[in-house]
Amino acid sequence: MGHAVTRGARPGAVELVERAEELGALQSAYEDAEDTRGSLVVLCGGVGTGKTALLRAWTERVASDALVLTATACRAERELPLGVLEQLVRGCPELPAETAERTLAWCDEAAASVPVPTAAPADAPPPSLPLPLPLPTLPNASALRGLCEALRGLVAERPVLIAVDDAHHADAASLQCLLYVVRRLRSARLHVLFTEYVHQTADNALLGSDFAHEPALRRIRVEPLSKAGVEAVLAGRLDQETAQDLTPVVHGMSAGHPLLVHALADDHRSTGRAGEAFGRAALGFLYRHEAPVTEVARVVAVLGEQADPVLVGRLLDADAASVARAVHQLTVAEVLHEGRLCHPAFGAAVLDGMPTEERRALHGRVAALLHEEGAPADEVAAHLVAADRSDTPWAVPVFEEAAQLALEDDRVVLGVEYLRAAYQRCRGVAQRTAVVGALADAEWRLDPAKVLRHLPDRAVTPGPAAVSPDHTEAWPPAPIPLTLPTHLFWHGRVDEGLDAICALAGPNPGGGAPPTNAADLDTPWLWGAFLYPGHVKERLGAGVLSAQRSAPPAATPELQGAGTLMHDLLHGGESDPADAVDAAERTLNRYRLGPRTVAVQTAALATLTYRDRPHRAAAWCDGLIAQAGERESPTWIAWFTAWRALIHLRQGDPAAAQQRAATALDMLSSKGWGAAIGLPLAAAVQAKAAIGDVDGAAALLERPVPQAVFQTRTGLHYLAARGRYHLATGCHYAALCDFYACGTRMSSWGVDLPASEPWRLGAAEAYLALGESLLARQLIDDQMTLPAPADGRTWGMTLRLRAATSAAPDRIELLDEAVAVLRGAGDVFELARAVAEQSEAVREGGETERARLLARKAELLARRWGSTPPAATGPASPPPSPPAPGHAEPDAELTEAERRVAELAADGFTNREISRRLYVTVSTVEQHLTRIYRKLDVKRLDLQAVLG
Repeated sequence: MGHAVTRGARPGAVELVERAEELGALQSAYEDAEDTRGSLVVLCGGVGTGKTALLRAWTERVASDALVLTATACRAERELPLGVLEQLVRGCPELPAETAERTLAWCDEAAASVPVPTAAPADAPPPSLPLPLPLPTLPNASALRGLCEALRGLVAERPVLIAVDDAHHADAASLQCLLYVVRRLRSARLHVLFTEYVHQTADNALLGSDFAHEPALRRIRVEPLSKAGVEAVLAGRLDQETAQDLTPVVHGMSAGHPLLVHALADDHRSTGRAGEAFGRAALGFLYRHEAPVTEVARVVAVLGEQADPVLVGRLLDADAASVARAVHQLTVAEVLHEGRLCHPAFGAAVLDGMPTEERRALHGRVAALLHEEGAPADEVAAHLVAADRSDTPWAVPVFEEAAQLALEDDRVVLGVEYLRAAYQRCRGVAQRTAVVGALADAEWRLDPAKVLRHLPDRAVTPGPAAVSPDHTEAWPPAPIPLTLPTHLFWHGRVDEGLDAICALAGPNPGGGAPPTNAADLDTPWLWGAFLYPGHVKERLGAGVLSAQRSAPPAATPELQGAGTLMHDLLHGGESDPADAVDAAERTLNRYRLGPRTVAVQTAALATLTYRDRPHRAAAWCDGLIAQAGERESPTWIAWFTAWRALIHLRQGDPAAAQQRAATALDMLSSKGWGAAIGLPLAAAVQAKAAIGDVDGAAALLERPVPQAVFQTRTGLHYLAARGRYHLATGCHYAALCDFYACGTRMSSWGVDLPASEPWRLGAAEAYLALGESLLARQLIDDQMTLPAPADGRTWGMTLRLRAATSAAPDRIELLDEAVAVLRGAGDVFELARAVAEQSEAVREGGETERARLLARKAELLARRWGSTPPAATGPASPPPSPPAPGHAEPDAELTEAERRVAELAADGFTNREISRRLYVTVSTVEQHLTRIYRKLDVKRLDLQAVLG
């Protein structure tokens, strides 16, 4: 029978998970051998399955009972005769010195008798199938007998365990010596333990030896860890909850290989994600395989989704059988799943382990091969970018096509990266111009400031021809990108932008390019018409528009309606309002936001806003902001957020306008906003002035703005907002200057629509504050002659100011009409102003109780946008009468529940009917009403007047 093993582990022993069965098999082989007192065991399994840890754990377990001799074979020392045998002797400090010296002497004698094998020629092809190893020449007999006698003496004292890790890499001479000893000491207490890579099929020294035919040989299979095993390992390194959460991910990344599991646990403890430890473990895992496993893994990591055994073989210039074996080994190890690496982190580790130049060269070969195979442009471009230095002639068209695909898929940053790569490889002027135009358009979606470097120098005017430096001959004109005029407009270079449009619309747009399709110029024309109506109308007076419209408009169906909207932007006073609004809504309903539609959608939004349809504009603008977010364009988001701020103002919500404007200003720098910065600044200034934050408005007005802003339509809003700020601070003459500057521009540009920017009303308020009611009345009468919707906020504002210049009998009637119009228009801010003035007019007429109720209503309306009731228009007037005796001031705003009860009570419902509608008890309704009466200081019959 065998001999017992002490089961207590020594301090520092390796703790194993899911290895009880394997340890039991080792225990059985060690103790329960029936035919012999020794044992011969091979631990076999894949790379990284824990064979070495199991071997070490077993040697530590038996070390107290047996003399343990250990060695680790390696691929580099496979041709070193008796290298493993020398490790066994030198690595055992418990071996008697005399025995060690004698054994080493016999090893030297034996090694001298073993011839060094001749290496195969460097150009010899590798065998397609594993060949049997040639039988090695045995060391001389005297040396073998001496070694055998030395071991016999050791086993006579106590059991001896010889443990060789990675025995498949052992030198053949060492294995032959060990086999000689095992056969002659069968009845001795000699135990031999090997570990072997189970998928090793070529040059396996252990398989090539006669050990495989020994009857006492036992193989113990070591498998990767299950999910439960992975969780147990993680729980030993991390807390239980974290281990449970990480187990699915870690098992998927490691395929249960303990080597990788422990590395991931180390990374999680240090960084919380796969990092350096996992990268080192993954590379070590691959390097322990035979070629070409590592090379195949590298190619698969580079190819990604395009990985295919045929492509892998072509890239490695390897035979199909070798590639198939490597793929099989990685698949069995679960590192490959359906030809793809098990996790992106594994692929990243493989690529990071490659030398930079080697990785770039491989990406270059992959790009060339995929291009040759007709792969999609975006797949080829990704490898061209990674190759970094590829300048093949077909690279630029591939990058252009890949960028277009990326931009259409809203991967804007990737599209910009491809276009920049294309620009670096351009070889001709025409090609470079096309790429620059596309690059500028893509970068504009991210940040218009990035486009500045692509714009021509101000000294160079885009035109049909250029002149050589000596002025002796004309050079052929350089081609002009279609997007150049738009970017010039945005950054305030209006004349250059119009020159560029004229050049593009001409018979020779430059660089030998064919004449530009007129419909392709709709986008720059629309931007010009919106931003610079005066300049565009002046330029169109030269007949450019008729020439530009000579081509059929159906060439760009996505811009149908552009002509109608452009005409409304330039000649709003001549257009039919209903037709313009209808065209705007059809446009907004028809198209998805995109590079070619953002201009026409801006024009449509402007038409709705300037035609006094803010609520309809708001719904469309919210949709455009959402689309801009989906399409990953910070510029579009900022632009339409600024528009939303302006619309909020026209809906009577200055608090929301302030928030939106601040968001828009934060999204782009001043350079990024260019000449369009007037829009968000105007909304922010006017909003702050409206809610009483004059210091905040002053700070915004201190921001420098380009002079070009005052040539744009957004500059009109800026001037009007600055005028409102001056009104709020009592600087009435400064306000008049700004309002008249705004009006002069609107009149000279022919865009003096009443709702576009009602500058006359602002100037009239300034005159009223100065006591100049006649001048105010003249401006108001002029405003009333302009066509404006009878249900629009502008008409309600006009009626309010007309009342301020009218006699008492007419004043109340005009204010009643203004309140009705503004309530229907939904402008809470202007409604609060009108109700406050209505209260004052009624009080002057002697209706004290009604005046008090109206004042309370104005206060409640003002609270909706977080302010106090605006001051009445006109010269300072006496304060309103104090509340009637017995009436308390309100101490809080109504809650939502109280407001619902109050509105139903105001509509005439009884308490029981209210309780049924709101699904509450009658007692609850009565309690709400009690609080409502106290807060509003009213009786039930007065609720209708207070709540409006």
